[in-house]
Amino acid sequence: MAQKPKDRFRDWNLLHKAVVALIAAFFVSVAYRMIIVIDAGFEMEYEATLPYSTEAIWPWIYSPDRRSDWQAEVIDLTPYSGAPDKAESTRLVFYKRVYSRWHAMEQTTEVVPQRLYATIQESDRDQRWFRVELTPEGACSTHVRLYEVIMPKEYKDRFWFFTNRGEAQERLETSVKALDRWLADTTQPCEP
Repeated sequence: MAQKPKDRFRDWNLLHKAVVALIAAFFVSVAYRMIIVIDAGFEMEYEATLPYSTEAIWPWIYSPDRRSDWQAEVIDLTPYSGAPDKAESTRLVFYKRVYSRWHAMEQTTEVVPQRLYATIQESDRDQRWFRVELTPEGACSTHVRLYEVIMPKEYKDRFWFFTNRGEAQERLETSVKALDRWLADTTQPCEP
Protein backbone atom coordinates (compact mmCIF):
# COMPACT_ATOMS: atom_id res chain seq x y z
CA MET A 1 0.00 0.00 0.00
CA ALA A 2 1.39 3.37 -1.05
CA GLN A 3 1.61 6.13 1.46
CA LYS A 4 -0.16 9.40 0.80
CA PRO A 5 2.04 12.44 0.75
CA LYS A 6 1.81 14.41 3.96
CA ASP A 7 -0.64 17.30 3.75
CA ARG A 8 0.83 20.37 5.39
CA PHE A 9 -2.55 22.05 5.74
CA ARG A 10 -4.55 19.39 7.50
CA ASP A 11 -7.94 21.04 7.62
CA TRP A 12 -8.91 22.11 4.11
CA ASN A 13 -12.45 22.40 5.35
CA LEU A 14 -11.34 25.31 7.54
CA LEU A 15 -9.89 27.11 4.49
CA HIS A 16 -13.14 26.73 2.60
CA LYS A 17 -15.12 28.01 5.58
CA ALA A 18 -12.84 31.05 5.84
CA VAL A 19 -13.25 31.82 2.12
CA VAL A 20 -17.03 31.48 2.35
CA ALA A 21 -17.08 33.69 5.48
CA LEU A 22 -15.02 36.34 3.66
CA ILE A 23 -17.34 36.31 0.63
CA ALA A 24 -20.41 36.44 2.89
CA ALA A 25 -18.92 39.38 4.83
CA PHE A 26 -18.35 41.24 1.56
CA PHE A 27 -21.96 40.78 0.43
CA VAL A 28 -23.35 41.67 3.86
CA SER A 29 -21.28 44.89 3.88
CA VAL A 30 -22.54 45.79 0.39
CA ALA A 31 -26.13 45.13 1.49
CA TYR A 32 -25.57 47.23 4.61
CA ARG A 33 -24.20 50.10 2.48
CA MET A 34 -27.21 49.82 0.15
CA ILE A 35 -29.58 50.24 3.08
CA ILE A 36 -27.64 53.04 4.78
CA VAL A 37 -27.53 55.31 1.71
CA ILE A 38 -31.25 55.13 0.93
CA ASP A 39 -31.72 58.70 2.18
CA ALA A 40 -28.20 59.69 3.16
CA GLY A 41 -26.57 63.09 3.10
CA PHE A 42 -22.82 63.50 3.27
CA GLU A 43 -21.15 66.11 5.49
CA MET A 44 -18.05 68.09 4.61
CA GLU A 45 -16.42 70.72 6.77
CA TYR A 46 -13.40 72.99 6.56
CA GLU A 47 -12.15 75.52 9.09
CA ALA A 48 -9.44 78.16 8.92
CA THR A 49 -8.45 81.32 10.72
CA LEU A 50 -8.04 84.34 8.45
CA PRO A 51 -6.20 87.55 9.43
CA TYR A 52 -9.16 89.84 8.70
CA SER A 53 -12.02 91.24 10.74
CA THR A 54 -15.54 89.86 10.35
CA GLU A 55 -16.56 93.26 8.94
CA ALA A 56 -14.11 92.77 6.06
CA ILE A 57 -15.12 89.15 5.39
CA TRP A 58 -18.91 89.49 5.67
CA PRO A 59 -19.58 91.26 2.30
CA TRP A 60 -17.77 88.42 0.52
CA ILE A 61 -19.98 85.80 2.16
CA TYR A 62 -23.48 86.94 1.25
CA SER A 63 -23.00 89.09 -1.88
CA PRO A 64 -23.94 87.24 -5.11
CA ASP A 65 -21.43 89.37 -7.04
CA ARG A 66 -18.56 88.34 -4.78
CA ARG A 67 -19.49 84.76 -3.89
CA SER A 68 -18.81 83.50 -7.39
CA ASP A 69 -15.27 84.89 -7.06
CA TRP A 70 -14.27 82.73 -4.11
CA GLN A 71 -16.69 79.79 -3.88
CA ALA A 72 -15.26 76.89 -5.90
CA GLU A 73 -17.36 75.55 -8.81
CA VAL A 74 -19.82 78.46 -8.57
CA ILE A 75 -19.59 80.52 -11.75
CA ASP A 76 -22.59 82.84 -11.34
CA LEU A 77 -25.35 83.77 -8.91
CA THR A 78 -28.45 85.51 -10.20
CA PRO A 79 -30.69 87.12 -7.55
CA TYR A 80 -34.32 86.04 -7.83
CA SER A 81 -36.15 87.56 -4.88
CA GLY A 82 -35.28 89.41 -1.70
CA ALA A 83 -32.07 90.97 -0.45
CA PRO A 84 -29.19 88.47 -0.37
CA ASP A 85 -28.33 89.26 3.25
CA LYS A 86 -31.89 88.51 4.46
CA ALA A 87 -33.50 85.17 5.26
CA GLU A 88 -35.91 83.72 2.68
CA SER A 89 -34.16 85.45 -0.24
CA THR A 90 -33.63 83.28 -3.33
CA ARG A 91 -31.23 83.16 -6.24
CA LEU A 92 -30.21 80.92 -9.11
CA VAL A 93 -26.73 79.40 -8.71
CA PHE A 94 -24.78 78.19 -11.74
CA TYR A 95 -22.10 75.54 -11.27
CA LYS A 96 -19.31 74.20 -13.45
CA ARG A 97 -17.15 71.16 -12.68
CA VAL A 98 -14.62 70.35 -15.41
CA TYR A 99 -16.94 69.85 -18.42
CA SER A 100 -20.31 69.52 -16.68
CA ARG A 101 -22.58 72.44 -15.87
CA TRP A 102 -25.74 72.59 -13.80
CA HIS A 103 -27.79 75.07 -11.83
CA ALA A 104 -29.65 75.10 -8.54
CA MET A 105 -32.24 77.27 -6.85
CA GLU A 106 -30.86 78.58 -3.57
CA GLN A 107 -32.77 79.97 -0.61
CA THR A 108 -31.20 81.70 2.37
CA THR A 109 -32.37 79.98 5.56
CA GLU A 110 -30.46 81.78 8.31
CA VAL A 111 -28.61 85.09 8.52
CA VAL A 112 -26.89 86.62 11.51
CA PRO A 113 -24.93 89.60 10.14
CA GLN A 114 -21.16 89.12 10.37
CA ARG A 115 -21.62 85.73 12.09
CA LEU A 116 -23.72 83.22 10.10
CA TYR A 117 -24.97 82.66 6.57
CA ALA A 118 -26.87 79.45 5.75
CA THR A 119 -28.61 78.32 2.56
CA ILE A 120 -30.37 75.34 1.07
CA GLN A 121 -29.97 74.52 -2.63
CA GLU A 122 -32.12 72.30 -4.81
CA SER A 123 -31.03 71.06 -8.24
CA ASP A 124 -31.74 68.12 -10.52
CA ARG A 125 -28.55 66.47 -9.22
CA ASP A 126 -28.69 66.99 -5.48
CA GLN A 127 -29.87 68.93 -2.49
CA ARG A 128 -27.27 70.91 -0.52
CA TRP A 129 -27.18 72.67 2.80
CA PHE A 130 -24.37 75.24 2.87
CA ARG A 131 -23.37 77.14 5.99
CA VAL A 132 -20.65 79.73 6.69
CA GLU A 133 -19.88 80.63 10.29
CA LEU A 134 -17.63 83.55 11.23
CA THR A 135 -16.23 83.71 14.75
CA PRO A 136 -14.14 86.76 15.69
CA GLU A 137 -10.92 85.85 17.48
CA GLY A 138 -9.72 89.40 17.95
CA ALA A 139 -9.79 92.71 16.10
CA CYS A 140 -7.88 91.30 13.11
CA SER A 141 -8.60 87.59 13.18
CA THR A 142 -11.68 85.57 12.23
CA HIS A 143 -12.28 81.84 12.41
CA VAL A 144 -14.12 80.79 9.22
CA ARG A 145 -16.02 77.50 9.16
CA LEU A 146 -17.57 76.18 5.94
CA TYR A 147 -20.00 73.33 6.45
CA GLU A 148 -21.87 71.54 3.67
CA VAL A 149 -24.21 68.58 3.48
CA ILE A 150 -24.77 67.08 0.03
CA MET A 151 -27.60 64.64 -0.65
CA PRO A 152 -27.45 63.32 -4.23
CA LYS A 153 -30.87 62.70 -5.80
CA GLU A 154 -29.96 59.46 -7.58
CA TYR A 155 -29.43 56.34 -5.51
CA LYS A 156 -26.31 55.32 -7.45
CA ASP A 157 -24.72 58.70 -6.69
CA ARG A 158 -25.43 58.25 -2.97
CA PHE A 159 -24.05 54.70 -3.03
CA TRP A 160 -20.80 55.72 -4.75
CA PHE A 161 -20.43 59.14 -3.08
CA PHE A 162 -17.34 58.01 -1.19
CA THR A 163 -15.49 58.11 -4.52
CA ASN A 164 -16.29 61.86 -4.86
CA ARG A 165 -16.01 62.83 -1.21
CA GLY A 166 -12.40 63.97 -1.58
CA GLU A 167 -13.34 66.33 -4.41
CA ALA A 168 -16.19 67.80 -2.36
CA GLN A 169 -13.89 68.31 0.64
CA GLU A 170 -11.20 69.82 -1.57
CA ARG A 171 -13.77 72.26 -2.97
CA LEU A 172 -14.33 73.69 0.53
CA GLU A 173 -10.57 74.01 1.11
CA THR A 174 -10.14 75.73 -2.26
CA SER A 175 -13.00 78.11 -1.42
CA VAL A 176 -11.42 79.28 1.84
CA LYS A 177 -8.02 79.71 0.16
CA ALA A 178 -9.62 81.73 -2.65
CA LEU A 179 -11.49 83.87 -0.10
CA ASP A 180 -8.19 84.56 1.64
CA ARG A 181 -6.55 85.57 -1.67
CA TRP A 182 -9.43 87.90 -2.63
CA LEU A 183 -9.38 89.52 0.80
CA ALA A 184 -5.61 90.02 0.57
CA ASP A 185 -6.00 91.73 -2.82
CA THR A 186 -8.96 93.96 -1.95
CA THR A 187 -8.81 94.69 1.78
CA GLN A 188 -6.58 97.12 3.63
CA PRO A 189 -4.27 95.46 6.17
CA CYS A 190 -6.00 95.19 9.51
CA GLU A 191 -4.71 97.39 12.34
CA PRO A 192 -5.27 95.88 15.81
